[in-house]
Amino acid sequence: MRSSTVMDHTNIPACALYRHIGTVIVRLKMEVSTMLCWSRDVCPASGCPESMHRPSGCEQCARTRLNSKCCDCDSVHVDKSRPYRSSTARSRYVNVCAAVCLLLLVGGLTPQSSAAPRRSRSTMQRQKRAADTSENYLWSNPCDLNNLTTVNVPDPKTVAPKLIAQATSAYRSATKYKDTLALQLHSFQSFDELITQWVGNEWLRKFSFSAEVLPKDKTLYKEASEEQLESLMGNIDTVLPSMYKALKLIVAGLHAFSNGLNDNIIADEALKENTNQTMHDVRAVLCYFSDIMRARNLELIPLPESEVPVIPSDNMVTDGLLIYRDTLNYLEYLRQVFKKLYG
Repeated sequence: MRSSTVMDHTNIPACALYRHIGTVIVRLKMEVSTMLCWSRDVCPASGCPESMHRPSGCEQCARTRLNSKCCDCDSVHVDKSRPYRSSTARSRYVNVCAAVCLLLLVGGLTPQSSAAPRRSRSTMQRQKRAADTSENYLWSNPCDLNNLTTVNVPDPKTVAPKLIAQATSAYRSATKYKDTLALQLHSFQSFDELITQWVGNEWLRKFSFSAEVLPKDKTLYKEASEEQLESLMGNIDTVLPSMYKALKLIVAGLHAFSNGLNDNIIADEALKENTNQTMHDVRAVLCYFSDIMRARNLELIPLPESEVPVIPSDNMVTDGLLIYRDTLNYLEYLRQVFKKLYG
């Protein structure tokens, strides 16, 4: 006589095939035969009543629980006709199924569809490096050229006067709202009065360059000395690449400051428009500067995204003022340098 247990196949619910749905509880259906094992000669367990012996296969059953020396695989009675309780056996099934469900859910966290292919760590790192080394078109292509590889290089002596004129125009336009900027950012009626309190604070000079881009004693409204300009002319081709990158930083700083202003505030809206216009005016200076750099066959040092200045919201008024001041000061210096170089 044999005892058997039949477990219906377990159907995983459709919802278990999707991620982030919830907890899936699987109930197991178990039928236990009330028949006993009478064949003692094929059941190896000893010391048990003949009525409690079952075939040797029962000892391999996943639900087997040991009581004394007898196994109770799918039996209705255990040891001396004690009623068989299937709660422990069922709990083992639940534990196994819970583990399977957990593996299914965890394994499904990563999208495997063709619409969202899996990206390896190396691929993501390459994409991050590419993003860090990419350069914004505002300063990478200031002249808005369609093809940078086929640029006609003009005579720098004809470009220098245009650069000086554009720098002068940008400077004059920017100074028209200097008192408004001081009032809105720091509640000062006069910009010139305000900047006297910020003499020791630097913005452009705090960045690292391979050469000095702005003499330390060159301040706003004060020209660089003739001795400094003469010294600069002696190694001008060594310094110009760094000066070119410094002007890129000015454009990037104005761009960041303009984007950081709140459009929903009426006062900020006007300041944002003025700052954005100054950025484009300085960018036009950068365009003429790039022509001179190509004419002199000098390196156009890039300004990747990883080096672009970031202005935290709590530093907006401080950095905004310093960027504006250094923009005016650097435009003054560029006019001096190119007048000396091509004057």
